[in-house]
Amino acid sequence: MLENGCAFTAAFGAGNNKQNENAELGVYRNNWYMLRTYCDHFKGAGPGEWFTRGQEAHNDVGVATKCQRQLFDTLGPDQFFSLQRGGLGNPGAGAEYGQYVRKYTDFAQAHMSDGMATYWNVVSM
Repeated sequence: MLENGCAFTAAFGAGNNKQNENAELGVYRNNWYMLRTYCDHFKGAGPGEWFTRGQEAHNDVGVATKCQRQLFDTLGPDQFFSLQRGGLGNPGAGAEYGQYVRKYTDFAQAHMSDGMATYWNVVSM
């Protein structure tokens, strides 16, 4: 999630006022549970290592991007957004968000090959 404007940096403190499994790290704000469970770079790390090992995702856009791709490919859009948006405490919260992202992605992909996709087509759905 790039909610911090145009800068491609993590423009918030490590954890984003959250700790342990729900700490948000890196430019994509993935929580520590997702990173340590589904990203090869962090597998084997414990829940309490979010502030030490998690800094790698927070400070290195390359690590964050590699993990982002791996998380999305492994989980698929519904489970990915469910965990990212809702965390462990409310895992179903992001499911609807994932459905909308998939809808717009499917639309854009369907129309990219025929030259009909425009910014307005995608945002006005």
